Amino acid sequence: MEHFITQWFLRIPDWVITITSVIFIFIFIIISRTLWLAVKRYSDAIGRENRLISLQDDVGDLRAEINAQRNKALQYQNVTINARSFVNSLNNLVRDQSDGYVFFIQRIVEAIAADIKSSGSERHRCGFWLKEGDDEEALTLYTGSAGFPDTYISNRKLDIHDSIAGRAFRKKQIINLSDVTTDSDWSSADSSGTYKALICIPVDVYGILTIDAREPMDENIQLIGELYAVIIEGVLNEMVRDLQSDINGHETNASSNEAASDVEY
Repeated sequence: MEHFITQWFLRIPDWVITITSVIFIFIFIIISRTLWLAVKRYSDAIGRENRLISLQDDVGDLRAEINAQRNKALQYQNVTINARSFVNSLNNLVRDQSDGYVFFIQRIVEAIAADIKSSGSERHRCGFWLKEGDDEEALTLYTGSAGFPDTYISNRKLDIHDSIAGRAFRKKQIINLSDVTTDSDWSSADSSGTYKALICIPVDVYGILTIDAREPMDENIQLIGELYAVIIEGVLNEMVRDLQSDINGHETNASSNEAASDVEY
């Protein structure tokens, strides 16, 4: 067999070998190009599929961002409506009714706990802590949202010199903590394990507004808290003016009665 093949190659003309080689090279080029085109089409198909997946991911991210922005817009709308309502109601508070001021602040605190929620799964609580006297070294829970037990109202106290809220009050500085357990002024008695994040907002010389949450709170929640803290400050200013007016009125009446007694005498 080998002898036959050798003799065949020796007898065929050179031009046949040349043409045959060219034909084989041409066939090889065609096969190579066909394979290259097939691989390219496959690669393009994979690329298009990857781009499609990437576009779908981008669309999903954009939808999530749109929903988040829509929720924030609705949140700000509710805050604006409630804030305007509170400001209008402040002008209608009846003097000599201290319960009216207490109830009004309670409404504000409940509104904060509701308005800062951007989803139903979030859980917050809000409280206003009052510095009752110059000699008092503690902040007393004046009123709180539904997250506080009823027994805490007027009984729960935070040390001014040994608590996060006390530090915010002393320094007149807003504090926003993602994890209260990492703060040097935190103790296990300060809050339950349900709430981990905390915002403390000073309310002038009166006390502190606190917002507790299970998850870290962003700047938007802090801004909402600051807005309502200003309204609470306005309520307390009105209450102080009314009390001072009552005191001045009693002193005036006492002076008038004393003067009348002197004349009669």
